[in-house]
Amino acid sequence: KKLALTNFGFDDVGTLASCLSPSLQVLNLNHVKMGTMLEWSNLEVDLLLDMLSGLKRLVSLSLADIAFADRHLRSLLPHLKFIKCLNLDGRFGDGGDSPLTDLGLKAIADHCPKLLSLSVDYQFKATVSGIMTILQKCPKMVQLNACRLNIGVQHVKVILTASNNLLLFSFGEFGSPSISNQHERSMLQNAVAATNGRVIICTMNGIFKVSLSREHKRNQDDSMAKIKRAHEQKFDPMVINNWEGIL
Repeated sequence: KKLALTNFGFDDVGTLASCLSPSLQVLNLNHVKMGTMLEWSNLEVDLLLDMLSGLKRLVSLSLADIAFADRHLRSLLPHLKFIKCLNLDGRFGDGGDSPLTDLGLKAIADHCPKLLSLSVDYQFKATVSGIMTILQKCPKMVQLNACRLNIGVQHVKVILTASNNLLLFSFGEFGSPSISNQHERSMLQNAVAATNGRVIICTMNGIFKVSLSREHKRNQDDSMAKIKRAHEQKFDPMVINNWEGIL
């Protein structure tokens, strides 16, 4: 039911296909490399798309650092009716070749209404507009990772308040100077307070510390407990959806 091939290398897509079963519910292909050049060609990505379209029982799919573009998502996602967790992170530090745009985020929003968690870190061409579309059409979203996207501190409040279920939002860059600015720290503080402390903000420097009322602090502690439990369940071989039994 679960298969993780993170950081594996394969001679060709056919070899990878031999590892996959139609009964898979969790598939992690993060940072998988292909061929002697350790790069995915356009043809190989298209072949992978065809394979994934046959895995109709998938609940969780991770494709970090695989060049899935908008057109691939428009073709794949209508086949994945049960998907709840999706990782489409781009390549770390690769700002020029990000293949995913707001059109890809719209495809996710249109076809994945049951989505609970989404990670699109390093997809530099995606913007706050695409993120808002996701939150509006995926009302059950609890975790959203959007580091290195074009999202400023001024956007955070509208993102956090767009969903009644969001628990964790990640954004920003390493050493982001804006978050050390007192005015913008206050903006983030107000954004969390607007959710009654429910949402935890995480930057690439760690969890953003906020001062909260006693009631809001209880809400934040409750969210943190749920996030930690979901993280633990992610590594349980018997758990398909790491948010199962938590929400």
